[in-house]
Amino acid sequence: MQTQALDIKQNPTRITNQVVVFTFLIGVFMGALDHGIVGPALSSILESFQVSASWGTWSFTIYTLTFAISIPILSKLSDRIGRKQTFMLGITVFAIGSLVAAVAVNFPMFLLGRAIQAIGSGGIFPITSAQIAATYPPEKRGRALGYVGVAFGIGTILGPSVGGLIISHFDWQWIFLINIPISVIVLLVIAGYKQSQQIMIKPIDFKGIFLLSVTILGIMFGISSGNWIFILVGVLLIPILILVERKQADPILNISYFTRKSTVIILVASLFSGLVMATSINFLPYFSETILEMKKGNSGIVVTPFAIASTIASLIGGYLSDKFGAKRILILGFIISLMGSLTLATMVSTIEVFIAVIFVMGFGVGIIIGAPLNMLIMQVINPLETGMAMGYLSLSRSIGSTIGPAIGGAFIASYSSGFTYLFISSSIISIISIILVWVFLKNNVKKAI
Repeated sequence: MQTQALDIKQNPTRITNQVVVFTFLIGVFMGALDHGIVGPALSSILESFQVSASWGTWSFTIYTLTFAISIPILSKLSDRIGRKQTFMLGITVFAIGSLVAAVAVNFPMFLLGRAIQAIGSGGIFPITSAQIAATYPPEKRGRALGYVGVAFGIGTILGPSVGGLIISHFDWQWIFLINIPISVIVLLVIAGYKQSQQIMIKPIDFKGIFLLSVTILGIMFGISSGNWIFILVGVLLIPILILVERKQADPILNISYFTRKSTVIILVASLFSGLVMATSINFLPYFSETILEMKKGNSGIVVTPFAIASTIASLIGGYLSDKFGAKRILILGFIISLMGSLTLATMVSTIEVFIAVIFVMGFGVGIIIGAPLNMLIMQVINPLETGMAMGYLSLSRSIGSTIGPAIGGAFIASYSSGFTYLFISSSIISIISIILVWVFLKNNVKKAI
């Protein structure tokens, strides 16, 4: 079937680009808020459905798995029908999922709502980054992409507090119902935006979508549950997926991204950034309880300095990337993360030192999961594939953030000095990332950085 390029450039925008970006960022904020807002309500949710606490993790597991599956599909869709349309679809689906979760009459229906929410999120997070990356000139792109991290960070910080506040005064259903009016406002504002984007009309790769979804599901569920059979199934499907995708006119999995040195290194760095992030933030409360003997009721608070530092670093990292080059700032981020993880492994013995170190660690993580990687991927891909490229980047990070807790849990369960091994492994990953990015920087980039 012949490929057709279609320019959907329309009438001049009725709303300013700043308003558009702000509205996209509200979607990111809403999605990030939803991640943290469920935690305080989980016990009430389980009690209302009369299910055991062991089922509680499925509220997060099914969200993570479905989100990972939806990322490449909706990211690819944004290059086909437009980023605005895909973002609006994501917001709509997220709102529908929130409604289903709120009105659920049993726990399986509640989980269905969470899965639908996650599908919607797949059309919010990577599409927002793609929209900003595609609409801002290279010299201003980093600063604009930094706002994504700020929106996500603020949502993450406020999530538990907002969730606790709602639960204190209203039924738990309101933590989901609150998403609906916000979604309606976002949709009304975005509807007035006339986007300029060239899209490609090609046949839909249904075989690839199915195989990729099953592959991601097998690998990520296997990692999160420790079931090697699922991991093996996912891995064995990869060569079949590659064979199928080589024959597609418009494959959901662009094989060239995994054969070119530049894109491979960027995607690996993204995976490592998710792994470093997860091995730090997921285990900080447990570290403070077991090593520093902090009370359980207060241990969750230690994540706040990390999140605040990460939010600040997202903005600063974007600004510095515009000024000094994304590659240099990405390396700086991994160096800061390395310093933080090494200190956590060897020198933390008091609460005061711990808080200072996790602030440093959070600052490094805020850089490595923020603007630099998004800017790097934009330098080596076809602009018509912006959505798909951002999707691959998000998926790589998501896989890394799934592997991280599995590695950390194995170390802590197997060794008395498990935390030391955990943070040393995080340090080694940062060192490998620095070397990879530096080699890419030196050998593959000819422009000024």
